Amino acid sequence: MNSMIITGGQIDLPFAKTILESQAWDLVISADLGLHFCLEAGVVPDVILGDFDSVEPKDLAYAQEHYPERLFRFPAEKDETDTELAVDCALRAGADRITILGGTGDRMDHVLGNVQMLKKALDAGAVCFLMDPHNRIRMIREDLTMNREAQFGDYVSLIPFTPEVEGLSLTGFVYEVEDLTLQSGTARGISNEIRDEEALISFQNGILLVIESRD
Repeated sequence: MNSMIITGGQIDLPFAKTILESQAWDLVISADLGLHFCLEAGVVPDVILGDFDSVEPKDLAYAQEHYPERLFRFPAEKDETDTELAVDCALRAGADRITILGGTGDRMDHVLGNVQMLKKALDAGAVCFLMDPHNRIRMIREDLTMNREAQFGDYVSLIPFTPEVEGLSLTGFVYEVEDLTLQSGTARGISNEIRDEEALISFQNGILLVIESRD
């Protein structure tokens, strides 16, 4: 199941529309302020959830009038962020691929919290992406083959999510390594580039953040 989550960070309207139109989505979830984008873009979410503390009253009133059966309101004082509630909802529905729009922005605490959602999805056996006009971010615990034509942007950065990523080898990149232990606390894996038609990230142990980015 291919799921889209639209949450309350910064959303570039033309970019988000392009992503929404680029493939079929089995489940679309609006989390809190993501509702405003959905109404602005003419997107009707399958699920509208959150504490709605950031939602304009007129947007919430519209959703309550037109889609009351899709609306799920949570208390503001809760353990989960609205984005986490949306990820949980997608996973319960059986999503094995999740894309999050609006998961980045000025609030670095929210950005880092949303990176944790990549780990939650990974643990549940799903692939999850954070996307904005400049970045596509995923988390992996096994080898990944990347195609140059399908990559997002020009640069590929690897950041260890675990204290160490052991046995890391990169082939098909401008900067290749073999059997490297990539440790947290360094910037060793930043701003590589794919050289060949296909590039391989392989490693023996650990968890990696893979960030494809463009200026």
